[in-house]
Amino acid sequence: MQFEYTPAEAEDLDRVLGIYVGAQKFMEEHGNPQWGKGFPDRVDILGGILGGIIYKVTCGGEIAAVFSVVNHDGNYDNIDGAWLTNGNYLAVHRVAVSETFRGTGAAKFIVNIAANEIALSRGRGSIRMDTHAKNAPMLALLRSQGFTECGQISLTRDDTVRTAFERLVTPRADD
Repeated sequence: MQFEYTPAEAEDLDRVLGIYVGAQKFMEEHGNPQWGKGFPDRVDILGGILGGIIYKVTCGGEIAAVFSVVNHDGNYDNIDGAWLTNGNYLAVHRVAVSETFRGTGAAKFIVNIAANEIALSRGRGSIRMDTHAKNAPMLALLRSQGFTECGQISLTRDDTVRTAFERLVTPRADD
């Protein structure tokens, strides 16, 4: 499949929200409470779109997946463990794949291509991510794609613990 990524736009709000609602339902059905209580919600998503941190992954004109990126996450300042690097990272969050595109490689595209290219364009040396211990699909993805498990972090929004990962950015072949 041919995936592309671009920043999400305000007119994508309903579709992006639909993907997140579907991901929340999928997580709940599989015993993962990571996005319980309606997080992220419409207000969070619109703020992320307007703030330029939510990206959409498209395939054949359809939004296949969504994710967000920030240059710093305060939740990562304190870790029970040790990061691979001392900072200068891109934090990737809220990865969700549309039900139609699950199992097609969209999530691998996000962590291997999109996040890596965004990190390179911003001069970042690594990618950091976190997930709930019961999020088996994301744990498997990160472990299979060369991320190192670095320890545990706690989220300030709800004080839940997450497993934290980091991977060094891969330079482009033309560099």
